[in-house]
Amino acid sequence: MTNHKIWRSGVGFAVLGWAAATLFHSVVVWSELDGQKPLGFLLYSKGVHYALWTLALPLLVKCAKRFPVPHGDGLRNGTVLSLIVLGLAPLVSLTWPAIIYSTWFPYRSSFPTLSSFVATYFVKSVQGDLLICVALLIVLQGWRVWQDLQAARTRATELERQLAVSRLDALRMQLHPHFLFNALHTIASLIGDQPGTARRMVVALGDFLRLTLKDGSAPVRSLAEELEFTDLYMGIEKLRLGERLTLDYDIEPEATKAEVPQLLLQPLFENAVRHGASRVNGTCKIAFRAHRENGTLRLSLENDGLEIAAPANASKNGVGLTNTTARLRLHYGENFTIQYTDRSRGGARVEVSLPYRRAGRVQEIT
Repeated sequence: MTNHKIWRSGVGFAVLGWAAATLFHSVVVWSELDGQKPLGFLLYSKGVHYALWTLALPLLVKCAKRFPVPHGDGLRNGTVLSLIVLGLAPLVSLTWPAIIYSTWFPYRSSFPTLSSFVATYFVKSVQGDLLICVALLIVLQGWRVWQDLQAARTRATELERQLAVSRLDALRMQLHPHFLFNALHTIASLIGDQPGTARRMVVALGDFLRLTLKDGSAPVRSLAEELEFTDLYMGIEKLRLGERLTLDYDIEPEATKAEVPQLLLQPLFENAVRHGASRVNGTCKIAFRAHRENGTLRLSLENDGLEIAAPANASKNGVGLTNTTARLRLHYGENFTIQYTDRSRGGARVEVSLPYRRAGRVQEIT
C-alpha cells in the first residue's frame, strides 16, 4: 500500500470516527436532557468539539511514534506523553467554547461573556478531554504494538521460508553429487559394451536434471510431482542395476493429490537402493505404498535384502532418515510420525504419516 493510500485511509477513518462520536454523544446528551436543548445545537457543539480532537490526531500519532512506551525508556516517554496530555486537553477545553460562543450560541442571556461560559463548563469539560486524550494515546500505542508484532511475524515467516529453501538447496547439494558420480560412472562403463543402454541413461539423466531445476524454489509440491521426480531417479537406477532391481507401487489416486515437502521421497528411495539392490547379488524388490486415511497421508517404503541404515547412522549417510525427519519437522512441527523397522526376512521398512493437505497444483498419476 502506497503512502498516498495509507494517508487517504487514515483520513477516512478519522472522519468516520468524528462523525460517529459526534452523533452518539449528541443523542446521549439530548436524551439525558429530555430534549431541553435543540438536537441541532448539540450536533454542532459536539461536532466542533470532536473536530478539534480530529485535527489534533496527527500530532498525537507523531507523539506516540516519537515516544513509544512499550519500547525504549518507558518512564521518560511516559512522562513526556503525560505532559502532552496535560497541555493538549486544557487547550481543547478552552478552544471549543471559544468557537461555540463566537459562532452559534443561543444561550447568551445565561452567559453574557465568554469568561462566564468557560468558568462554568471548563472543569467538567477538561476532565472529559483528559480522558479522551489518554484514550487516544492508548489506542495509538496499542496500534503501534500490533503493527510491530505483525511486522515481526512477517519477518519470521520470510526467514522461515528462506530457511526452508536453504535447507532444500543444501539437501540437493548433498544428494546430487553422489548420485551423479554413480550414474556417470555407469554410463562410462556401458558406452563400449551397451551403447543403447548408455544412451538411454544419458537421456534419463537429462530429464532428471531438468525436473530438478523446475520449480526449484518451491518448498512443497503434490505427491504426484514428487513421484514423477522419483520415477526418473529410479529409472536411472534400474538402467544401472538391471534385473537386480524391481519396483512395486500401490498408490491410491486420492493420495497423489496430497501436498508433501519437496524431495521427501528421494532420500528414502536412495537409501533403499544403496542398502538393498546395490549390496546384494540377487533381486531386490522395493515396494512403495501411499494412501489417504481420513485426514492423514500414510506412506511406506520397504526393500528386500540387507537392512537400511538405522536412524542412529542416518547422519553419517548425509541423506536419509535424518534429513527426512528434519524437513518434516520444519513443515509440520511435531504433527507427523516417521518409523523405521527392520524386517525379519531381511531389508527394512520406513513408514511416514503426515497431515493430508490437498496441493494447490495437482497432477494425476497415470
